[in-house]
Order: sequence, then C-alpha cells, then structure tokens
Amino acid sequence: MVTISFTKIILISIRPGTETLGKLPGTEMFCDTAQYPMAVKIPGVMIIRVKSALFCFANANFVRERIVRWITAQKAADTKGQTKDKEAIHLVILDMSNLINIDTSGIATLEELQKNLISEGIELAVANPRWQVIHKLKLSNFVGKIGGRVFVTVGEAVDASFGGKFATACEC
Repeated sequence: MVTISFTKIILISIRPGTETLGKLPGTEMFCDTAQYPMAVKIPGVMIIRVKSALFCFANANFVRERIVRWITAQKAADTKGQTKDKEAIHLVILDMSNLINIDTSGIATLEELQKNLISEGIELAVANPRWQVIHKLKLSNFVGKIGGRVFVTVGEAVDASFGGKFATACEC
C-alpha cells in the first residue's frame, strides 16, 4: 500500500494537472471550465493554471507540451469552424497561483514556451506569481523577455489584454 501511494505521488509530481480557466458570469472569479461549465472562456485568450506546487525539471516539459497541444487543437478547431470563438488566440495567461517554487529547468521551459507562442503570433502573460517564483523569474530576466506582462490577478491580465496595453501590473 505504501508503494502504491508513493508511486501515485511521483506520478502526480511528474504529470501535474492543468486546467483552462473561464470567468464566472457576474463575478471577477476565474475557475476551471471543466468543473464549472458555466464559466465563460474569454475570446482570444487562453488561461491556464498548473496544479503543482513546483515547476521543475521533472514536470516542466510535460506542462509545456500540453499547452502547445491545446493551442494547436484550438487553432485546428478554429480553421474548421468547430468552435464558438470568433477570435483566434492572441494571448496565453499562465495562472501561477499554485506554484510555490520554480527551478532553472522550469524557467528554461517557460522561455521555450514563450518562443513557441511568439512564433505563432501569441503573447504570454503571467498572473498570481508568488514571491519566490517572481524573484527567480526576474533574476533570470524572464519577466523582461515577456515584456513585463506580470499581473497580480488573472482579471488584470485579461483587462490589460482588452485595453490594448500590457503594463506590469505588479511591481514584484
């Protein structure tokens, strides 16, 4: 029984859950669209939350690949006219509220994700980073590489997207 539990913990660490977020109507809350089907996806914006406390060598590539697959699937559905969204994705917001720490492999993977997104004409923003995470992202100059698009909340990131301005909302 202990072996099964330990194996399960390792698998969850290596393959963390990710969820797409939407806005609950009448509120400022963003939540998992699978859990709350009434949550509205923002046209042109994909909001993703990683359900892991650590973004590191063990799980970073898995998360990056999942995001790239979602973007590819969304673009394919858009070209076939299978989606309700009228607007192609122009922004990916990573909600980092669950992340407690990030290592250099995690930062390198974020840089690679950002390059992939830029090549597709998509910008990357970060929301809800904790102090340790934002500190490491600033030390590695990742914040500069994404144009300072770091926000205290997902709502602020979305508002900045529609306001046509991306400003660093958090002087972290």
